[in-house]
Amino acid sequence: MSVEPLIAVTLAGSAAIVLVLALRIPLRRRLGAGAAYALWAMVPLASVAAALPSAGTRISLPPIAVPDLVATNAATATATVSAIDALPTWFALWLAGCLATMLLQVMQQRHFLRRSGARLRRGRLYAAVTGPCVSGLLHPVILLPADFRERFDRRERRLVLAHEIAHLRSGDLFVNALAALLRALFWFNPLLHVAQQSFRLDQELACDARVLARFPEARRRYAGAMLKAQLGGAASMEGPGPLGCGWFATHPLKERISMLNNSISVGRRRIGFVAAALLATAATGLAWAAKPGTPAVTASAAADAAYVDARFTLRIGDGAEQRFRMVNRFGEPFLATVSDDAGSNWEAHFVATAADAGSIRLSAKLSRNGAAVAAPELLLHDGENGGVKVDAAAGQPALALDVVLQRSVKPPQG
Repeated sequence: MSVEPLIAVTLAGSAAIVLVLALRIPLRRRLGAGAAYALWAMVPLASVAAALPSAGTRISLPPIAVPDLVATNAATATATVSAIDALPTWFALWLAGCLATMLLQVMQQRHFLRRSGARLRRGRLYAAVTGPCVSGLLHPVILLPADFRERFDRRERRLVLAHEIAHLRSGDLFVNALAALLRALFWFNPLLHVAQQSFRLDQELACDARVLARFPEARRRYAGAMLKAQLGGAASMEGPGPLGCGWFATHPLKERISMLNNSISVGRRRIGFVAAALLATAATGLAWAAKPGTPAVTASAAADAAYVDARFTLRIGDGAEQRFRMVNRFGEPFLATVSDDAGSNWEAHFVATAADAGSIRLSAKLSRNGAAVAAPELLLHDGENGGVKVDAAAGQPALALDVVLQRSVKPPQG
């Protein structure tokens, strides 16, 4: 298990974040807030592209056996998959960080909902000590401050509700869930956490733009509602949780109000979405193309490496390890036989084939006393370690087989 794929994905995501942070403001001013918000799709797309195999990259399965069970006459032998090497330290640390970050975000979401003191009013509308905002994922709700009717007049209330409904209809809560997942997977990347506030601001500005496109005559009244919402109480300072969108003081009020005066025509908004899509597509393609592939193996070199050098380590039950080595041509079967302390005779038939320029496929058929036990298959890189484990059946010992495969230009002499 290698750390290189995680590093490649992290670098691609970080480069995408830097590019978005550099382009979001000029794109927003010229082509609208929706275009700047859409540009954030570049981050997950570039990360996924960096995780995909590129041209020349070799693909291999982990060094484990995939057993094909065959029933014996009286007792059925069971083969299980076992990984030979323990999980590397970096993977354990990464996984611990992921779980800790996910747990922290769950606690933040629960703390926000508990602090809001939400009480059902009707449908999805809840009275709360905070808001206005939407929160949740599978069953999202709209939280309105308890003094909603007193703080806002009728037209302002209509605009506030239109804003929250726009969040729901555009799927912003699912986008926030994806952002929370990325922060958990790449918890060690400070750029993701730094970019969070800019992402949330662009989300709110895009939602403002959608509402004003519906109510173009209400800019002044919308600005007044925005001011009342953000200055409505100290509870609004902490934000709506990882799975929420709201009119909170964490969003710069001056910048939001100034954007209300930035009138963007429908045509320019459409051009903005097209530009954002093209930029995201280009960045995704670059992230995929920039992945280093495995150096190509020339046809002559592949022809020269006509042999496979197989080194086996075998343990049956509690017996001592037995080591043996076989060098055969690719495609030629070879046989290993061994007896255990219980008097059972084991046979292992192997065939090694060149899967591609960088990996070897080993097919095996294991039998005990002439009865088939398992037919595992391994796909390994040159020099990579793999293993097969056959669990103990009634009255029979277990078998563990480790193997290392290496291409060889010619068989050993002598």
